[in-house]
Formats: sequence, structure tokens, C-alpha cells
Amino acid sequence: MQQEIIFPKKEVPFEVPSGICVQYAEGFDEINEKTVRKIIKNVRKGTFQHLYLALDPDGESSFFQMVRQNGYAALAIGIETCVDNCVKWTSYLSYNSRYAASDEVSPIRYDQDIFLKKYTIQDSDAVSKCVEWFIRTGTPYPGIDWAKPF
Repeated sequence: MQQEIIFPKKEVPFEVPSGICVQYAEGFDEINEKTVRKIIKNVRKGTFQHLYLALDPDGESSFFQMVRQNGYAALAIGIETCVDNCVKWTSYLSYNSRYAASDEVSPIRYDQDIFLKKYTIQDSDAVSKCVEWFIRTGTPYPGIDWAKPF
């Protein structure tokens, strides 16, 4: 069984930070405020079933990924750091404590991937807040629980 460190949700600042940290959004040519509003609107409406964002223009560094189906969303963040010329990745997965002791599979399917329910959330509003927070800060949204796998 996979071990993980759980980061429980924290109080969220009243105002969402402004600015745009993301430099790459799959399917979009340019990242600007209009693009951000379109992404957030489509995530909120449930139009996007998949979203990939990155902090560099080539989409190869720190990233945010969302896969969503059947009322469930799986969120993953990979943060790239370089220490002493060595690249290190830290991963975070959305976490649902209701399924903490379960290895029950969610109804999400993406390519060959399956997702456990404990790494999914069902709150559409929280999903859109996670997306916007990452776009604006490049960090995990503090308003949900996250798991960091070993």
C-alpha cells in the first residue's frame, strides 16, 4: 500500500492573488487574462474534462493537471526544483479523506490511467478554485486537502 503525507486544508485568503504564473495551457496559444477567464469559466461549467497547465512556455516544468468525469475530479501538481544541479520533483494529489482507508477506484478513466477515490474531489467550486489558484500562484490551493506520495 502506498504511503503518503497528508496536507489538510488551511484557511484561504479572502482575495485570490492577481497576476498569472502559468505560461503554458494545453490547447491555448496565448496566456493572458482573457484566456484565464475562459479556462476558469469552462472548468466551473464542467466543459473541460482534461486540463494541463505549466509554469514554463514549453509545458515541461512545474505543472497542474486535472482529469474530470462522472462528477469526480483528480488533480495533480508537480513542482520542479533544482538543487546543486539536480532536478527534484515534488508531487501533490487532491485528497478525499472520506476514502482514506479505501483503494476504491473512481469512475474516472483517462487513457490507461485509473484514479482511486481517495485522490479525487467532487466539489466543482473547489476544482475551479484550485485551477485559478495554480494559474495565479503556481502552488497548490490551500482550501482542499492534498496528499504527497512517497
